[in-house]
Amino acid sequence: MDRYKITMPDGSSTEEPFDSDKQAIACAVDANRGVSKHLVVEKYAADGRLIPTAQAPAKHKGHHKNRSNS
Repeated sequence: MDRYKITMPDGSSTEEPFDSDKQAIACAVDANRGVSKHLVVEKYAADGRLIPTAQAPAKHKGHHKNRSNS
């Protein structure tokens, strides 16, 4: 398990152990009522540095028409 720091949009933070970046991010999003915007999830490296995790891009909702130039 690795140690992660989760910072919420209001600036509060917590440190928790997780098995993976994906698990840490999912927990943070759940704690923020399903919203990932303005969440920061970082993993502690062995030397104590914080390494940002790669959060998945937001899912785009809506439909775009295919507009070809023909």
